[in-house]
Amino acid sequence: MVEFQRKLLCVFAHPDDESYGPGGTIAGYVQEGAAVYLIVFTCGEAGSIGISKDIPNDELCRLRTAELADACRCLGIKRHRVLGVPDGRVGETDRAWAVEQIVNDIEAYRPHVLLTFHHRGISGHADHIAVADFLADAYDVTSVQPGGPYKLYEYGIPVDRARLYQRVNLVPLDDGEIGAKIEIPDRAMDQKLEAIRRHKTQYDFYLSLADKFDYRAAARPEYFVLRKTRLPRPAEFETDLFAGVFENAG
Repeated sequence: MVEFQRKLLCVFAHPDDESYGPGGTIAGYVQEGAAVYLIVFTCGEAGSIGISKDIPNDELCRLRTAELADACRCLGIKRHRVLGVPDGRVGETDRAWAVEQIVNDIEAYRPHVLLTFHHRGISGHADHIAVADFLADAYDVTSVQPGGPYKLYEYGIPVDRARLYQRVNLVPLDDGEIGAKIEIPDRAMDQKLEAIRRHKTQYDFYLSLADKFDYRAAARPEYFVLRKTRLPRPAEFETDLFAGVFENAG
């Protein structure tokens, strides 16, 4: 039987989305030998958490770009790039250009699975919503090509966990739409927390959550919606984002 290296392409709006979001899943798959790639649309220059609001935009862009590189090393992400779209205005980006950027990386890396935030934006953030829509279009273009991706998943926070955050802007996953639940080993959780720490300008957000609940315990497992797939849809939620891929990869 031919062995395949599992490959995952993550696409997000801001530095730190990859860590606060599915960082445990990313780290866990890298530990198992998968190759993970990342596109981030903005450098996060409009951030307003903690010390961010007192840092000029150009300096914050530089800092957050460096923080992202550190976090990627913590998680084991093989390669990442920042597109430089204005923070807070991703939805104003030329759609054809945005989709083309993603398609280029899909064609270069041939990921089996694509991953982003939920299409309702986790917190309803317009940048998150725009990126999810761009990725859905890129999936439609490439999934019909030889070697194209098999699945598109979206990370989200389920209703019972969303209550812990005590944030009225959170848009949680409905229980019925959850398509996958990924358990996070201790070592992968350690890496997720370390990656979050590397986002120093955004770390106050973690501290605000840790004041409310045991973040380490509450942040796992990680939950996903299966937005698109060219494989048969499973009857129950999956425990592996790559389920079915090896049987169909050729």
